[in-house]
Amino acid sequence: MSEQLTPARLFEAIAREMATAVAALLGETTDVQAGSAPDALAWRARLSAEGALTGAIELGLSQADGRRISALIMGFEGDDVPDEAVVDTLREICAQAVGALSQAVDFKAVALAIESVDRAAGAPSGDAYQFPLPGGAQPVIVIGGALTAQAAAPRPRAVAPAATAPASAPMATTTTGNNLDLLLDIELPLAVRFGQTEMTLGHLTRLGPGSVIDLHRSADEPVEVLVSGKVIARGEVVVVEGNYGVRVTEVVSTADRIRSLGA
Repeated sequence: MSEQLTPARLFEAIAREMATAVAALLGETTDVQAGSAPDALAWRARLSAEGALTGAIELGLSQADGRRISALIMGFEGDDVPDEAVVDTLREICAQAVGALSQAVDFKAVALAIESVDRAAGAPSGDAYQFPLPGGAQPVIVIGGALTAQAAAPRPRAVAPAATAPASAPMATTTTGNNLDLLLDIELPLAVRFGQTEMTLGHLTRLGPGSVIDLHRSADEPVEVLVSGKVIARGEVVVVEGNYGVRVTEVVSTADRIRSLGA
């Protein structure tokens, strides 16, 4: 029998998944433990919860911890990190935590959604969780909220199926060690863009065999590699065993990739 779902268990799970998301973006591993809350919070995310636990959840980071995490992930030097970069980073790690918990067997009874992420100073209120990162950083996430336990709905009476369907494999419980694995099998559309242009509808209707379209791109300029419409790399066209390919010469920075998530 699984352990009873309580607000404290949910808060700890959110902190653990956020820490795991940060570490995964840095190619590291980490774990959370009880920590001491900072004197003040400067960055805030609000989540809503529905299901076995219903209500609002608020989590926050101190000024220094928010900038430190963003600087590590986005590659900024020192603490000179724009506010919007910190907000984007916090939103991304919250999204990864919510996504991981939606797949975890022990927390499927609660549906989490991100309501807002912003800069908002305030006194800490809730449980504090600390986790180590490269360079000696040990940021603290403070999580609290007002959650109400909901009575479980009665189970419907079982009805014998008309035909026996093949049994499907049970879904594995998500743990902090394999949260990233849930994302690795997702297929994304990848395209290579040689160039682009605009033309009038009249010009378009006059196109035919032999027409030449100027893409306004020099032959020696790198082509762009796009995933879901976002440029993630650039490279040069090559031929591999009679097939076109792209040799990657430049990869878009982690900072730009994370910023594109909010676009």
